Amino acid sequence: MKSRGLGVAVTLISSFTAWIYCIAVVVLGLIYQAYPGQEHVAILISTLPTIMMMIAAFASTVILRVFNRKLVVIVSLAIAIVAGLLILLVDMPLMGVVVCSTLLGIPGGTIASANPTVLAIVAPPALKDKVLGWHNALMMLGMSIFTLLGGVFAETGRFQDGYKTVLLLVPVLILAVLFYPNVDKNRNLAAAAEMEEANQQTQGKEASGGKFPKVAVGMLLLYLVGAVFWNAWFMNYSDYIVNEAQLGTTAMAGVIGSLCSIAGTISGFVVAFWIKATRKFSMSLAFILCGVSMLLPQLTQSAIGCYAGGILCQFFNLIVVSGLTTYLGLATTGKNATTAMSLLAGIEGSGVFLCGYIVPVVGNLFGGGAGMNIMISGIVLVVIGVAAYFVIKPTHELVYGGKK
Repeated sequence: MKSRGLGVAVTLISSFTAWIYCIAVVVLGLIYQAYPGQEHVAILISTLPTIMMMIAAFASTVILRVFNRKLVVIVSLAIAIVAGLLILLVDMPLMGVVVCSTLLGIPGGTIASANPTVLAIVAPPALKDKVLGWHNALMMLGMSIFTLLGGVFAETGRFQDGYKTVLLLVPVLILAVLFYPNVDKNRNLAAAAEMEEANQQTQGKEASGGKFPKVAVGMLLLYLVGAVFWNAWFMNYSDYIVNEAQLGTTAMAGVIGSLCSIAGTISGFVVAFWIKATRKFSMSLAFILCGVSMLLPQLTQSAIGCYAGGILCQFFNLIVVSGLTTYLGLATTGKNATTAMSLLAGIEGSGVFLCGYIVPVVGNLFGGGAGMNIMISGIVLVVIGVAAYFVIKPTHELVYGGKK
């Protein structure tokens, strides 16, 4: 039991490292200064890691079936450490920085895909509906700390110093080598997983004879459509506050961003209690409240509205993210679980990518602008919340039965 507890802890610690690529966000301005006249290339440092994360996640549907999950996590951490240290220590042309920054997106796809499936195997039964939320909370916490430290280290004026942050991954790599659960080779863990899968099949959770569950397809579609529109907040709020509504400075936008990250981290730790309290309405309410929160900046035209809207939007956004992750983890097993979690991680990256194209088009139909993009996205999320009930009701009954 102690070894399983240690395995859960190390797996969650590795989740903390998944979004290491976010360092680029806070040093991009310094990169522009270091490579004047090459802004059209430098901007790739903020976009290609997300695309790499998306590719790595979708590829994980195959990679995690072919290769040992522990090995995938270790190699992903090692690649990120080497890529970050190359930026830190080697004076390289801009394209070299772009390539290394892109490689930092790999853990966001592979670790985010592997860890939920490992946690579902090694976590004690009483924690299984909690650890998947903790996984998301720690990824969010990691992003907050990486961006904070990246900014602090880069105060020297050298963007390279921001990548000292990757040194945090070294002890995590050591812990992963020593203690990350080897669920693909450990016979006891493998037997437990097989027994759990057999029990779930008996209970009807894989009623289609091992086929990918229909409820999982529904949840992935919910996640995809939701991700397109909830990401509108992050892609527009700074422009709205600083330029469009002129309610504050970039410093205010930075504070709101930090508070949003804290709110998102908290929601990952409490999502199991949210599901227990709201049951089959859990995701519908979270979608609707996330959407309503996004209406506050435009409706109030105030700094308070921006603070409240951002914090509440991120809190309920991560309730949705962690909640759907939890439902998927409990509703699927074995190869289906690996596929579901890999697709989920890939869809998150796809949502960010598609948001930049779809939301402005929809917003322009109603006048356009950052504030309108946020407001229209909030309305769409409310509508999605109504539709979510018809997906989550059968999923909740399947996963929890009459227990919750």
